[in-house]
Amino acid sequence: MPLPSVLDQLDRLFDELIHRPWGPAIRQVTPTEVREVADGWMVELQVPGMRAQDLQVQVDGRKLTVRGHRRDEQEQTRRVTGRVRTQQETVLHRTITLPAEADPEGVEANLHGATLSVHVRRRRR
Repeated sequence: MPLPSVLDQLDRLFDELIHRPWGPAIRQVTPTEVREVADGWMVELQVPGMRAQDLQVQVDGRKLTVRGHRRDEQEQTRRVTGRVRTQQETVLHRTITLPAEADPEGVEANLHGATLSVHVRRRRR
């Protein structure tokens, strides 16, 4: 069987582009690390590209929910091709069930670079 030519490969790639469904990007699960510390738990999520104002941390009963939304737009003017505008939207929604001993009032969140750290304190007895 002969190897496909460059034109055959270009035709195949063009067909894939045309017939590929145009929908939302593939969903990705944000890696989350939960570890026990002396006075409760530390939850760490990677949130690359997010700023503090893009994030919302909420506790409802035993559910810790982290939401994030950021939209970036860029516009460039090129002499030959004219203007090029690109948009990128990042959405984060992660819910974690907290242990029964967690204090919903004792939650503190900090953003360090691309890592969101949420400290959940244990209920006082």
